[in-house]
Amino acid sequence: MKKRLVLVALVVLLASSVLFAQAAAEQKKEGPIEITFWSLFTGGDGEFFDAMVDEFNASQSEIVMKNDMVKFDNYYTKLTTALAAKTAPDVVVVHQGNLLNYVPSGSLLALDSYASDAMLADFQKAPLDACRFDGKLFSLPFDVHPIVMYYNKDLMAKAGISKVPQTAQEFIDASMKIKQVTGKWGMAIDNTTGVYKAYTLARLFMSMVAQQGGSLLTADAKAPNFNNAYGEVALKWLQDLVHQYKVNPGELDYDAAMNTFKLGDAAFYFNGVWATGTLEQTAGLNFGAAPLPAIMGGEAAWAGSHTLAIPVQKNQDPKRVEAAMKFIDWMTSHGEMWAKAGHIPTRKSVAAKSEMKALPYRADYAAAAAFALPTPRTAAWEEIYGTLSDKLEFAVTKNQNPKAALADMEQTVKNIIASY
Repeated sequence: MKKRLVLVALVVLLASSVLFAQAAAEQKKEGPIEITFWSLFTGGDGEFFDAMVDEFNASQSEIVMKNDMVKFDNYYTKLTTALAAKTAPDVVVVHQGNLLNYVPSGSLLALDSYASDAMLADFQKAPLDACRFDGKLFSLPFDVHPIVMYYNKDLMAKAGISKVPQTAQEFIDASMKIKQVTGKWGMAIDNTTGVYKAYTLARLFMSMVAQQGGSLLTADAKAPNFNNAYGEVALKWLQDLVHQYKVNPGELDYDAAMNTFKLGDAAFYFNGVWATGTLEQTAGLNFGAAPLPAIMGGEAAWAGSHTLAIPVQKNQDPKRVEAAMKFIDWMTSHGEMWAKAGHIPTRKSVAAKSEMKALPYRADYAAAAAFALPTPRTAAWEEIYGTLSDKLEFAVTKNQNPKAALADMEQTVKNIIASY
């Protein structure tokens, strides 16, 4: 009897061991969850972002993020197709201004039940609220990136200019003096399509209209609102820099404008904060950074925001959604690494980190986030934005009559809005 009991016990023990070994083997076979991401970040941005993904993967063993870069010009076309087919990656980046193109169709997962209250409380309110539609949260803000001003300290010193210009007239006076004394350009505002459209013109125009108390579109974003004195003053200033005062090159594309400033051939340069990482790596460039000045009187600056979202899939795997949320949480809570590219992080805990405070230039323009202009809430925005850039390029480089240019732009925007 005892031998039989011992034999039974051995059989049970052996069976348990086999089952345990099988379970362990299956668990080992599963390994970490692999999730995917499409990145539109290139150049300096891309290097910093890729480094963050590598750091995330090295920081834990549960999740592996596979990051594929998609050329910016093709990104939204590819993303729109994948979202419609419900075959998009586990995590995607969507500019805040583009969210309205995807939220109404149900392409993005509402994140309210996946993000903890503590996590959400750590985000700056304005960029977080911009990710909500009808009370639901469809993405989380990765950064805020307003247009700011960079200035060459050496050129200003050579020209005897001790105060950074703030008003439209001060910029004209300082630019003319710099050109007269040093032979360099006062301004380097890109105004011609190259690799990119002349988006800087649209960003400055939108900012300067708002600085006067106006707005690019009506409050309900259903009609243009710039064919007026505000728009005329803003456009005329941009034109006069090139044609009347001749302190800004004509037909200057994005890359040429940045190179002009990097080489010390221009005193004042306007770009998004993403330019900081590249500029500070330029040997011998002694520059400063500041929020966009109140050129037209008030404080307002165009701004964008990269947000991270989770697409709706044909077969939504809860484990992959959980892994995607952990990735988004980690990336946003390590914003000091992304700030190296120049962007302004969106989480309060990041702003308090010593690593963030130690970064040069960022603190000089961080205040710009307080008067960043929200992107108009219309599905037509991306087309309006690109078309306005093209129209402003023609108006500025060809010195088109401001009233005629604004009337043409107004009708074009009306037609775009009516088509949506």
